Amino acid sequence: MGKVTIVIFVTAIIILALCSCSVLSKKSIWEKDDLSLFEYIFDKLSDKSDFGSDLSSLNEKEKVFMSMALLEQEVNNGGFDQYFLNLGGKYNDILVSSAEAIKAYDIAEICKKALAVYAEGSEQDEIIEELNEYDNAFYESKDAISNLCVQYAKENKKYFEL
Repeated sequence: MGKVTIVIFVTAIIILALCSCSVLSKKSIWEKDDLSLFEYIFDKLSDKSDFGSDLSSLNEKEKVFMSMALLEQEVNNGGFDQYFLNLGGKYNDILVSSAEAIKAYDIAEICKKALAVYAEGSEQDEIIEELNEYDNAFYESKDAISNLCVQYAKENKKYFEL
C-alpha cells in the first residue's frame, strides 16, 4: 500500500468511528430513564426556545412537548393564574391540542375550562378564584404530563432535533 492509500484508509476509519459515536450517543439518549429523558429534552428545547419564551424555533412536535412541560411547570408552581401571568397567554392557542396530542385528555378538558375563564377577563380576584377550581382538578388528574410527554417524544423521536 502506498502512503496516500494508508492516509485515505486511516481517514476513513476515523470518520467512520466519529459517525458511529454520534449515532450511538443519539441512540443512548432515548434509552435514558423517563425522568432523565424528560429533563434532557426539556433542557435542549429550553436552549432552543429561550427558556420557553419563544417557541418559533421549534418544530410542531417539539412545541407540543414544550408547551405541555411549561404548563406542568407553571401550574404546579402556582396554578393556572401563574401560567397565564408568566406566559401571557402566548401558547393558549396550542394548549388544548397539545394536551390531546400527548393523550392527556383530562388535562385538555381542564385547560378548555381554564382558558374560558381566562378569556372572560373579569376582575383579577374573580378569575383567580375561578381558576383555583381548575388548579385542583389539574392536581388531581390522573394524566401524568411528564410521562405522557416522554411517551410522545419516543413515538415521534425522528422529529426531535436534540
